[in-house]
Amino acid sequence: MVIATMDGGTTNTRVLLWQNGRLLSKAAAPVGVRVTAMEGSDRKLKETIRKLLDEAAAAAGVSRKDIGLIVASGMLTSNLGLVEIPHETAPLRPEELASRMVERRFPELAGDTPFWFVPGVKNMADKELTEENCLSMDMMRGEETEAAALLAHYRPQGATVLVLPGSHNKYIAVTEDGRIAGCLTSLTGELLQNLTENSILASSVDRGFADRFLPEPFLRGVRWGASTGLGHGAFLCRIHEQFFHDKPLEAQNYLLGLLLGDDWKTLSQRPLFGSLDKAAFLVAGRPVMQQAYACLFGQQHWRTELVPEELQETLAGRGALELASLRGLIQEESL
Repeated sequence: MVIATMDGGTTNTRVLLWQNGRLLSKAAAPVGVRVTAMEGSDRKLKETIRKLLDEAAAAAGVSRKDIGLIVASGMLTSNLGLVEIPHETAPLRPEELASRMVERRFPELAGDTPFWFVPGVKNMADKELTEENCLSMDMMRGEETEAAALLAHYRPQGATVLVLPGSHNKYIAVTEDGRIAGCLTSLTGELLQNLTENSILASSVDRGFADRFLPEPFLRGVRWGASTGLGHGAFLCRIHEQFFHDKPLEAQNYLLGLLLGDDWKTLSQRPLFGSLDKAAFLVAGRPVMQQAYACLFGQQHWRTELVPEELQETLAGRGALELASLRGLIQEESL
């Protein structure tokens, strides 16, 4: 059976085709659920999905009718996606998450082929949420599917933190017995982009992001941010560039340290993650980001493993296949 996995975000949607656990083809488009919010209609999103299914099928040498199962995750399960699926409440095992997948059909997109949607995960039930415990609330759509892939691939023993950098950095806590305990989200990626492109620091960093990791300015950013706070720490990037003549690469690494150091501080304060000294960290992201995390966590003597790029490229798809297998939709030997 040919299986399509589909992950959609705010600005992008991607389709991967699989057969017997082997990737056949992929197709992607810079269209996400934001277009639904802007246009007040899911018409363009559906047109994009139909087109991506056709493109992926053609690249694999099959037809759309040959696709027997579609597993969708991410923002496609939101109120701006194809169908709104409520978040499930942590803690839960991947098997439990799989059991709560929801089936829907969209004849205009894929005929009789069923869509199975992976729900997102939130840290607590709505009825438990109060002003007093709001700091402990968080949620994710899509990262729980990537978490399923990482847990299936690495089979970690003991408490683990999954680090998934992006526009919104996600830190996912996994308990010793393999349950997804919840997550912490930061806007670090968006902040980095805005400071880099749209602030007074743009000239200091030459409107670019670090393409090579430099530990010295990175750790300076971590230290100064912890000492002075994020706002003044950001302006110190300009001061140091003006009076110590930092090159853009040095300023870029400083800014990265400032922001990741702020994440580290928040992570260390959250009871959700327990004793981080006893946890293992699985870190995804581009190479510079992985090196930065390895340096930051190394300062704390935290055990860190970097997820290889080839696995990251298909993480959402492999997680969708894992959950479909746990649900009994496909045979395990097909993975």
